[in-house]
Amino acid sequence: MRIFLIFTMLLLGFACTESTQAQSKLNADQVENMVKANKSVFLLDVRTPGEVQNTGKIEGAVNINFNSPDFQAQLANLDKEKPVIVYCAAGGRSPRAAAQMAKLGFKTVYDYPGGMNDWLAKGKKTVR
Repeated sequence: MRIFLIFTMLLLGFACTESTQAQSKLNADQVENMVKANKSVFLLDVRTPGEVQNTGKIEGAVNINFNSPDFQAQLANLDKEKPVIVYCAAGGRSPRAAAQMAKLGFKTVYDYPGGMNDWLAKGKKTVR
């Protein structure tokens, strides 16, 4: 019985740790509305420069390449108090970037898992 209680407490502890790392997910309309409604929202595009050149980016987004060797250092220079929306091409890199940002102490991080592929499919505006 005692082993069962210890095991249960460990599982609950891991579950709580994991949930604090979880980030909110947004769809294209939510991203668009948040950016329009709150000018302090920081929009982070974590695709490669080549991807950005090929498709453009969401207006106002700053591109920091997730695959760059100094990605963590570049993140560390950002304002951790501002809400951040992170996106990539199709949702592979953005949740990993959002998790890294949470570990670095960013207060509010949102993931747009549909990424640029979804944004374009929805006919949303891009800039070069």
